[in-house]
Amino acid sequence: MRRAVLFDMDGVISDTERFYIDGMVEKLKEEGVVITPWDLKDLFGSTQVYIWNQLIERYHLEGTVEEYVDAVHEIRDRLIQREGLHPMPGVLELIRELHEAGVLLAVASSSPRETIERNMKMFDVLDCFDTIVSGLECRQGKPAPEIYLKAAENLGVMPKECVVIEDSVNGVKAGKAAGMYCHAYVPPQAYSQDVSVADDVITSFAGLPIDDILRNNK
Repeated sequence: MRRAVLFDMDGVISDTERFYIDGMVEKLKEEGVVITPWDLKDLFGSTQVYIWNQLIERYHLEGTVEEYVDAVHEIRDRLIQREGLHPMPGVLELIRELHEAGVLLAVASSSPRETIERNMKMFDVLDCFDTIVSGLECRQGKPAPEIYLKAAENLGVMPKECVVIEDSVNGVKAGKAAGMYCHAYVPPQAYSQDVSVADDVITSFAGLPIDDILRNNK
């Protein structure tokens, strides 16, 4: 019996994944590295610290990880201020319905805890979640399973009792490595990624029955 649903945040709850990606592309351009978002797809879903460690080595950059992470956060905040912070369509209704049904809920995101809590408070769903785990609180980020195993431990449930909802290839790998049922959330506007390791694919949260999320018949 599946008792808990573990949500990624950026690109699943909040429409913010693209801000991080655009921020990385913009900062790399300032460093003389011209790429497209598709060139970063193998890094989607990981923490900014991990990503910039990889990018510094990949493109022989001279700045520090901290400098690049701070720069991306500044770009992200500028984009959010200009365009607004928006939830993915239908996700807040789904979160509230799961909470009202007594399903245990967690956010397990590579973003900093303060960002997660701020966004969930802005969406008025912070109280729906029983635990929050940031990737910065883990020794290994996604695709390692640590963040999801820690969320399950905090909820007091076994991994097999958990469902993960992820939008990135590294997030899906993390959920599966944790031994959990994993939905890949792939809305029409998402960057194309290979999420074939997921158990199934969700293209929209709107009107989605919670039984389809829990998949207790499978």
